[in-house]
Amino acid sequence: MRLMIFALLLVFSVPAFAAEKESVYDRVIRTNTIRCGYYVWPPFIAKDPNTGIMSGIGYDMMEEIGKQLSLKVEWTAEVNFDALLEGYASNRYDMVCGPMTATPAWARASDFTIPFVYAAYYLYAKEGDKRFDNNYAKVNDPKVRYAALEGDMNAILGNEEFPLAQKVSLAQITSNVDVLMSVAAGKADVTTMEPVPSNGFMKANPGKIRQVPGPAVRAMPLNYSVPPGEEKFKAMINITLKQMIDTGFIDKMLKKYPDYDATVLRLSPGYGAPAKK
Repeated sequence: MRLMIFALLLVFSVPAFAAEKESVYDRVIRTNTIRCGYYVWPPFIAKDPNTGIMSGIGYDMMEEIGKQLSLKVEWTAEVNFDALLEGYASNRYDMVCGPMTATPAWARASDFTIPFVYAAYYLYAKEGDKRFDNNYAKVNDPKVRYAALEGDMNAILGNEEFPLAQKVSLAQITSNVDVLMSVAAGKADVTTMEPVPSNGFMKANPGKIRQVPGPAVRAMPLNYSVPPGEEKFKAMINITLKQMIDTGFIDKMLKKYPDYDATVLRLSPGYGAPAKK
């Protein structure tokens, strides 16, 4: 009898265990929807300010992922680049649906899918400045000013490749155009950037900056960010990305963007060339 009373007291005095948190995978399958956090950064993701219509490489990629998985893609939240991962804690969105580079700094708050392309970063200087031609080591000098967008890959490259150079830091509320303009205006000597925004800037501002002759400063993989610990969801996206690589979808999609098609580095399909007889 005493044991029964003790058991009843336990039942009524101990609070019920909280319901287990729904995983991103389970929520996506239940709602048939992937909620996207995203940034606007042409040509990856563009958004018409008047109509709200979205386009770009990242947009096309994500819409195809949804199509392959028979899931709706909902572009839920436009987020500043330096706050991209904050929505995971509040369950605001399921993944960041624009290309990102997996770095140790990002890895503290995010997991990443497999890469689907690589982006090469090159050195840019003011037109007529040939000090660094085929000799990037000269950039690593306290007298050289390096333009860096806070939190961006070009800031990471500046710190890692040219640690001795002076950093001319621009706030995240600015853009890659502002970084390039700081070089054009003589406020900085060099910066690193992808060819697409740089080529666009040079077309719009002829005679202002130049790509410094030499190899890529670094080629970086582009991935998608997913919340930490969501292995089933990440596996689902990875399988889809691998399918898109192997079937040539990415090559076909990039043909729509000739400037980027000429500069992005592709991953080889998962199969080898047929053996010669």
